[in-house]
Amino acid sequence: MTRGRAFGRGIAWGNRTGLVLLGLILLVAGAAALACGLGVFGANAARSPLLPGPVSTFAGSTSWFWPAVAAGGFVIGAVGLGWLLAQFRLDRLGRMRLDSGPSGITEIGGKQAGETLADQVSTYEGVRHARASLRGKPDAPALDLRVTSQDPAHPDALITRLHDEALPNLRTALGLERLPVLIRLRFDPGRRTRVVH
Repeated sequence: MTRGRAFGRGIAWGNRTGLVLLGLILLVAGAAALACGLGVFGANAARSPLLPGPVSTFAGSTSWFWPAVAAGGFVIGAVGLGWLLAQFRLDRLGRMRLDSGPSGITEIGGKQAGETLADQVSTYEGVRHARASLRGKPDAPALDLRVTSQDPAHPDALITRLHDEALPNLRTALGLERLPVLIRLRFDPGRRTRVVH
């Protein structure tokens, strides 16, 4: 059970954090400029030009300047929003090819494979919740398995069962010799209900 490069958690987290911070800085700057224009910082600040003298003169004498600035800002904002949303998309596998030949092709959905494993793990003693996702590329998948257990005193028994039973079953079903796995264990002894996705 290894983390491996297939997960790339640290890089993705840093990327998202940087985008969020940049967005917050730009949001604060835009809000400050709007507040200044509305007179929040005084009438003199509201009447003073936003741009330096020559640029302000050019902007005032050119009819297309502000519409072009608005259009550029909209495009940059849309690209930035798309980039930010892409950081939160998971690289889940859509489909995996299990077999192909003259008689046809056998495929399985990555989501269904993960749900099958999660259903199996959820039947283990002490497990309250399990979620599994196959990520990466069809020819080099990796497994992200999240398990919530009610027994923090004996995690070794659960890990052993996952290692010796659940994961080999999945590898065999998918016809894989190697499947990097990231297992996240969470202990929640207080909950009385079990939810399985």
